[in-house]
Amino acid sequence: MENQSANNNFANKNDRPWPNSYLDVAAIVGHTTATSCRLWLRTGRTGKFTLLLWSTRNGAKISLSLAVSNNKDTTVVADIEGLVPDTVYQYALADAAARRKKMILGHDRICQFQTLPVQDSTFSFAFYSCHNPYKGSLFGLSGTPQVASIEMWEYLHAMLRRHQDKQELRFVIAGGDQVYTDGVDSLNIWSYLKKNMRKINGRLFPDQAAMRSWYRDIYRGYWGFPQVRRVFANFPMYMMWDDHELMDGWGSRYLKGRSNRKGDEMKRIFQDYRSKGLNYNDCRTLLARMETAAKAVYAEYQHSHNPATEPGVYDYGFRHDRSAFYVLDGRGCRDINRDSHRILGKPQMARFKNWVDTLDSADTRLLFVTTAVPLLHFKPALINADDNWLAEWAELEDDLRDAWEHDLHDKERRELLEILFSAANKGIGVCILSGDVHTAAAFRMRDNKTGAVMYQLTSSSITYNTPRALGWLVSGLMPDSGTSDDGYAYERLLRYTDSNFALIRADQDKQTVTFQIYGKQTAEHPNREIVLPMTHSLAKLELDFKK
Repeated sequence: MENQSANNNFANKNDRPWPNSYLDVAAIVGHTTATSCRLWLRTGRTGKFTLLLWSTRNGAKISLSLAVSNNKDTTVVADIEGLVPDTVYQYALADAAARRKKMILGHDRICQFQTLPVQDSTFSFAFYSCHNPYKGSLFGLSGTPQVASIEMWEYLHAMLRRHQDKQELRFVIAGGDQVYTDGVDSLNIWSYLKKNMRKINGRLFPDQAAMRSWYRDIYRGYWGFPQVRRVFANFPMYMMWDDHELMDGWGSRYLKGRSNRKGDEMKRIFQDYRSKGLNYNDCRTLLARMETAAKAVYAEYQHSHNPATEPGVYDYGFRHDRSAFYVLDGRGCRDINRDSHRILGKPQMARFKNWVDTLDSADTRLLFVTTAVPLLHFKPALINADDNWLAEWAELEDDLRDAWEHDLHDKERRELLEILFSAANKGIGVCILSGDVHTAAAFRMRDNKTGAVMYQLTSSSITYNTPRALGWLVSGLMPDSGTSDDGYAYERLLRYTDSNFALIRADQDKQTVTFQIYGKQTAEHPNREIVLPMTHSLAKLELDFKK
């Protein structure tokens, strides 16, 4: 049996230079309806536990027994049924094996969630993406990274509580890049892989068990902040991943020497694999192991508390009253080397189309579709310059091919737009929700043939401290209005380039949506910057869907 050094497992925080507390015991309120809730728990240890819930309205109590193993990093999901609509439930977790049933969650801070009302003419939900609160240490590769912008989570929590008190806030959608496997050099697990990949007695290392420990370590670090845990533990969360939960540009790198002038990009991923005695097939094996590990840990930490899907399927839909929601998986199926449907893949596109086709404007007033990468954001001519020297110099090729506007995605993009506009033409108000681009933005899109209107709303990023070359390069180059390559008229209504999150208010009776952007608010002072309480949004747009 290989020893620990050969396996390269990350066992605990001491193995890594995390500057913040490490996720141990924690909770995430997942998919919540009027009568049910999926509650994700991490116990930090194996054994038997008791989940206790009680209603603040009628005093009803629920007790569930949970058995937790190490198979899923001591995480477990409790599906709680038979709840009362529009009711606050507090909860706590106890170690059933300990003497006097020791409380390990909910004893020092109230944990609670609220079920949804059955009818809800007006409601609000929050949206954010891109959580990377670190910046590199002063000396680069070594040392502990610095924390910055984490106060945005305090602002988010305050805003959520305020609107919950107004009886409006229902849930939060996290639209991608909840963690960064490669955010800063000292925590980069891909750098660790390249440093430690090797063969021992003909066997290729690291193995997948080690890789799972790396991805789990990333989640425990990025989600270890008390500010993050407080939001997760008290508001229903819907999550979807993007590339950084796997690797920057995952699925957008050529691995078969296709039509770009640089050919195969394996050397960009594993620069010196030959010097370590590895061959090309070894690198493909390591990539496959990393993908399998990433998907397993994504299922453990994120997808397990979303609405249930078939194994290996991560896109999902849900409803609230007369509003429909669909969250597309733009990363788990992405492969630039396929001949078509390189982002969503044909099976997912078919699932989504079938789901939209069932919607009827008689009982669906609004449709919100989450796609981590925006459908409309960049100037297509620049996006398709992924083979020129400037893109190569800035290492932007995979970022450019990530964009929906790239020529490689024309057919798939047009198919998706046709599905969305088919719903809009039925009289359903359609909004696309997106992140990824580290900019908040809003676009109106119009079908010139039918007059149907839909909107794309982007909020990114909630915390990010490293300038993104792509955002810097193209943020000001997209015209404010015009006609897209697909023939749709568009108009940009908003752009904001600092850290942000969004609140979206849906009025189902009037069929209108209000889009509000929140960010850090400051005031000038002779000696220092004063951070103001976040009582108002920075921008507010009233959107309607009239033709």
